Amino acid sequence: MGKEPNSNAVNLICEGTHIVGDIKTKNDIRIDGTIKGKIHTSGRLVVGNTAKIEGDIECVNVDVIGVVIGNITAEAAVTLKAPARIVGDILSSVLSIEEGVFFDGKCQMVKKDIRETKEVQK
Repeated sequence: MGKEPNSNAVNLICEGTHIVGDIKTKNDIRIDGTIKGKIHTSGRLVVGNTAKIEGDIECVNVDVIGVVIGNITAEAAVTLKAPARIVGDILSSVLSIEEGVFFDGKCQMVKKDIRETKEVQK
């Protein structure tokens, strides 16, 4: 018999790790390395201060402290913490930006289903 998935599991990508390719997970994920590709998680994403992501992000919640070059779509909340650098558009229900964050892009805040909003924009 198979094990039940661990809903408390957290994926960790450490500083010094470089991944080229897309990442898809149902669990939370913390990235402190470099990713060139899309990231999709049904949980929370933390982009640590040593992280650099070049690709679009789709998640429920995201905390960004590092660098993201790509669009961010979050079903719930996006939190940008200094010294984060974001170059790309943000689509979310809630956006929080600390002083000292660099953000170059557009932001659209919606209260309805994010997936519906993305479909309408296409």
